[in-house]
Amino acid sequence: MVIYRVVVHQEHLFLSTEAHQTTIQLVGSKGASERVPLAERSICRVLWDTCCVCKTAEESAEYTIHCPTSLGDLLLVRLEAPPTTGSAWFCSKVAVTTPEGGVSLFPCYQLVSCSTPLALRDSIAKFIFDDIRPVELDQRINELTYRRQTYRWSCFDDGLPETMKVHDAMSLPVEVRFSVSKATHMILTVSKALVELDLQSFLCFQQNWSNFHQIHQLCQQTRTPTCRLVERLWREDWFFGHQFLNGANPTLIRRCTEIPPNLAVTEGMMGAFLEGGGSLSQEMERGNIFVVDYQLLDGLTANTVNGKQNYLTAPLVLLHLNCNSKFLPIAIQLKQSPGESNPVFVPQDLEADWLTAKTFVRSADFADHELRSHFMHTHVMSELFAMATLRNFPMVHPLYKYLLCIFQLLAPHFRFTLEIDALARQLLISDGGLLKEYTAVGGDTALEFLGRVSASLTYRDLCLPDDITGRGMDAIPGYYYRDDGLRLWDIIHRYIVGVVNHYYHSDDDVIRDSELQSWIHEIIVFGRLGDENKGFPKTFTSISQLTYFVTMVIFNASAQHAAVNNAQLDYFGWMPNAPVGLQRPPPACRGCCTERSLLDSFPDVNATVHSLATIYLLSKKPADFVPLGGSYEQHFTETVPVEMAARFRSDLKRLSCDIRARNVNLTLPYIYLDPPTVEDSVTR
Repeated sequence: MVIYRVVVHQEHLFLSTEAHQTTIQLVGSKGASERVPLAERSICRVLWDTCCVCKTAEESAEYTIHCPTSLGDLLLVRLEAPPTTGSAWFCSKVAVTTPEGGVSLFPCYQLVSCSTPLALRDSIAKFIFDDIRPVELDQRINELTYRRQTYRWSCFDDGLPETMKVHDAMSLPVEVRFSVSKATHMILTVSKALVELDLQSFLCFQQNWSNFHQIHQLCQQTRTPTCRLVERLWREDWFFGHQFLNGANPTLIRRCTEIPPNLAVTEGMMGAFLEGGGSLSQEMERGNIFVVDYQLLDGLTANTVNGKQNYLTAPLVLLHLNCNSKFLPIAIQLKQSPGESNPVFVPQDLEADWLTAKTFVRSADFADHELRSHFMHTHVMSELFAMATLRNFPMVHPLYKYLLCIFQLLAPHFRFTLEIDALARQLLISDGGLLKEYTAVGGDTALEFLGRVSASLTYRDLCLPDDITGRGMDAIPGYYYRDDGLRLWDIIHRYIVGVVNHYYHSDDDVIRDSELQSWIHEIIVFGRLGDENKGFPKTFTSISQLTYFVTMVIFNASAQHAAVNNAQLDYFGWMPNAPVGLQRPPPACRGCCTERSLLDSFPDVNATVHSLATIYLLSKKPADFVPLGGSYEQHFTETVPVEMAARFRSDLKRLSCDIRARNVNLTLPYIYLDPPTVEDSVTR
């Protein structure tokens, strides 16, 4: 008679009273144990632990299973609840100590219920071509069959990447929904946000602002130190230029090598604004002229808010890098087509004209940020990658293990990409959502704009090194988003290269991994990324191609999301710097703007209140925040991946020290890619 000691770990956040009705069975290369109810145990030792990552309680119970002889190599742990069980419990992992003294870990991170018997594999990663035993291959196929039935694709809107088929966030499978603590935190945050900010009394105010002091008084509680600086500096030209590099939307500015043909700028117009007396063409040759183009907004009909027509423009902005390394705007054209009613505004115009032109640019930037760089590039793409991961990689696949660490889909204390995106579609974009009710880019306008963004999306847009080079921004001074982002990209890439090379021994291994090829196929097909001009790989043919793609996936789900999400309260908290809509048409001539007309253009008080509350919510650090790399060790037991994860965290600490040392001397510190502030995935 031999004894197997089994420790079952379950999350306390889920109902645990049904766990004892579940049966457990060990399957080895030489046979299987009997199915033993968890209630029947000769040793019962309930342990309480706290997850080191998210501080949630975990209950561990120890059991013994007696077998006549050794089962050989342990292959599976089967968990099955009886049909009469009405509820479920959440199993995080099962650890088995064999009679020979070895310890095998079987990750689970799933609900155990009567509808879903589970067959768990150990934590040693394996490819499909390594599974030679029928019992292992059957488990692999059955797991993916269940996942593909559970996680089905659906078209949210024509032209957009497909999403998970689900009626609303509450209809998602329980294992990918917020934990009790996470859900409670979100509900309380939403319901209490207006109260916390003392904004509830302004909800019925549908009138214009009286003066800038009234805006200042509105919401003192949202003022971060940076936001207070923004309030002081938002009129300054250098600060206007600074935001294209290190604000909430640092992905649009590009070096200008020739003036866009639809920008009505001449050499004579620009001479007065170029330091040193150089001409516009000379400054372009020196690499000192830059352009920001909001072409994707052109022709959109803005939303109506409080019964008032809002206005969206598609500006063209020309900037000059001066000898003091400041980016100064030198020309703003608010519409794409030049004409008499579409003047080019320049710094020598009347102060009110110039400030109004810059404000229309900032409003366009808010719209572009929320829907393109934030929602589409990070949220939508992360959901696409997460769905393909769930449908094509079994838990034993090595890529699933470290993609899981980014998407954090299965454990209750992990990140919840599918639910946060379902909530975004339900509460922000759909009818009745915040964008529809209170912003210029809401409703059908949002969907039309997202369709344009999706159609124009390229692989280069999502690969930071290529994006930086493609925009000609490699050597621009003071571009901290680029500096920190490229170092983070390199750190992630080194980690991915190490792990991938540990498992894939040759390019041939990549080619014959059918689950990997199915993964990229679904990403391309359901992401609508098959156009050759987009540049996405349709198959993987080499290790280097695979590591670069996986780096892109992880970077956009973590670092890129942090860059565009975490800066929102700082730069959008002072509403005049980022109006969610403007209620007067853009000026059609010079000399027609005043401070009063600008105030009348701003969104009404109640629209401002709702947008501030939402920005506050999106920027608020969650109670169960997990930093980048904070949970990588949870899904591997092999020595090499664990050592690589430790080196990864060490590299992140070194980068953090360098960023904080640099920020000491900056008036506007760039903190958004400091690794301890970068969340492990898209959750807000």
